[in-house]
Amino acid sequence: MSPEELLQEYAAGNRYFASIVLAQANLNGADLPQADFTQGDFHGATLIGANLSSCVFEEANLSEADLEGADLRKADLSTADLIQTNLSAVQLCLSDLTGADLMNATLMLSKVIGANLMGANLEGVNLIGSSLMGTSFMGANLTNANLGNTCLFETDFRETNLSQTNLQRALFSPQTLFPPDFDPLQAGAYLIAPGVCLQGCNLSTMNLPGVDLSGADLRGADLRQAELRWANFEGANLQGANLVGANLQGANFNEADLDGVILDGANLSGTRMPAGWLHDSSL
Repeated sequence: MSPEELLQEYAAGNRYFASIVLAQANLNGADLPQADFTQGDFHGATLIGANLSSCVFEEANLSEADLEGADLRKADLSTADLIQTNLSAVQLCLSDLTGADLMNATLMLSKVIGANLMGANLEGVNLIGSSLMGTSFMGANLTNANLGNTCLFETDFRETNLSQTNLQRALFSPQTLFPPDFDPLQAGAYLIAPGVCLQGCNLSTMNLPGVDLSGADLRGADLRQAELRWANFEGANLQGANLVGANLQGANFNEADLDGVILDGANLSGTRMPAGWLHDSSL
């Protein structure tokens, strides 16, 4: 079946395309939600920006395919072959990737929120800058994976192989679950919680709306261009912190120590500052 025939069949109401062969096909921007591609062959295909939400790709071959920017929310990719697949900037929220093989796949800047990757092979995968909140990697293989700058709030890494995994500047919460013998702080990750010590840490450009860092030690921290709207810094120590260009709309700095803080270009709309604190109105 050709890409044109697939689109015609879909437009006619057909949603069942199990075992379809579309290797190397061009389906960029295709709108195919809820289609069933079980055991389909999409090796090397291009599906950039395609709408594949709620599709079934169980046991499908998507190796070396290009799905950059595709919508795969609630998709079933269990046991799929995604080796060396480009999944940059994709939406994988609530998707099922149980037992999938993503060896050396690229998922930079992707949203993988609430997804299931239990038992998946993610050896060498690139997840830099992705949001992995609430996702389960239980029993998965993340050997040599790059999780730098990721958001790991409430993520489940129990029984996960994290050997040589890069977690530099990854953010985790007290609810994030790691193997008992793994120290995320030693691996370069930052715990985000009230009262933590983040002195001198680089949190620039991080996306942290509504974060609670009340009472935290943020002396000399780099928060340039960070998204911090409605954040709570009550009672925190931000002496010498760099908040240039940060979005601080609605943030709470009540009783915080802002001595020497740099706020050039920051958005201070609706920001609650300490009593008597003065700042340059031109910022």
